[in-house]
Amino acid sequence: MKIIKQIFIILLFYVLGEMLALLIKLIFPSVFIPGTILGMGLLLLVLATGKMALNEVDEVGSFLTTNMAFFFIPAAVSVLEYANLLQSAFIKILIIIVVSILFSFFMVTLFVKLTLLLQLKWQKPKEDPHA
Repeated sequence: MKIIKQIFIILLFYVLGEMLALLIKLIFPSVFIPGTILGMGLLLLVLATGKMALNEVDEVGSFLTTNMAFFFIPAAVSVLEYANLLQSAFIKILIIIVVSILFSFFMVTLFVKLTLLLQLKWQKPKEDPHA
């Protein structure tokens, strides 16, 4: 019964995200935000505010993330159907992938260094002016 409750909670946030995406699309027709992303954001918000404990979705969430590769098989197969279209833009796609990876590495490095600097700054013992 616990697993069914966890699946229901995750599906509830999925449906809420899809409804919110549809509402945004109705209000702003040129804006597209995937409902799945909005649903995950809503779930994160509820978990971060403490309105729901992590153990209420932990087992099913862990199972889904552990087996995530299984869910990408249909997408990978459908990409193979369009191989002839991708061949004409292969070099462009490859350049975009390489530049994106390098940019991601650079940004992660930058934020890690910034985080370390902020931690060092906050951990410095404050000097006592009366000492």
